[in-house]
Amino acid sequence: MLTLARTRLNDANLSRVQTRQGDMYHLPFSKQSFDLVTIHQVLHFLDDPRAAIVEAAKFVREGGRLLIVDFAPHKLDFLQREHAHRWLGFDDGQMKDWFVEANLAPVSSRLLESTSKGEHETQTLTVSLWLAEKTA
Repeated sequence: MLTLARTRLNDANLSRVQTRQGDMYHLPFSKQSFDLVTIHQVLHFLDDPRAAIVEAAKFVREGGRLLIVDFAPHKLDFLQREHAHRWLGFDDGQMKDWFVEANLAPVSSRLLESTSKGEHETQTLTVSLWLAEKTA
């Protein structure tokens, strides 16, 4: 996924954007060094998504933002069995609580719904985008 992201960023000539691989619970960066941190479709694989959000928030500078893209709550439990999802999505209240714990102010949330026919009948997966800002 990082290779694909890097290729797309390069093709779009976005020179001030970087992708990095690392331990989400112990990031190797200087504190408050980023204007925007994005966590995209990762939290549902983690044992402790709250801890990953708290860690990521340490690297957002004051006035900067954290954007999380992941699934809204759903009942597609085959994703746990077949794709190693640990969580069946997250709701706004849960995300707001984690943001507050990480000293972030929730800014907005948005839902993107998608329905498709797959081997497990018609499936509806809603993706949520949550945006929060680092305050003083």
